[in-house]
Amino acid sequence: MKKPPYIYRIPILMAILCIPPIGMTQLGWYFFGKEMGLNLGMIAGVISVTIAAYLLYRMDWRDDDDY
Repeated sequence: MKKPPYIYRIPILMAILCIPPIGMTQLGWYFFGKEMGLNLGMIAGVISVTIAAYLLYRMDWRDDDDY
């Protein structure tokens, strides 16, 4: 798989790290209550950080490709 340009990688990583934890917290809070919503948000956060770390370090998304 070809890496996207650096200018697109940063928003992709930001979306991976922000949207799922916030969304799961909101949905969990609405359907299951405050405590369960926070727990679901933390679980989604751990999964999001794992995916972002995989992309950054294993797929080598850290460095700019201009050089």
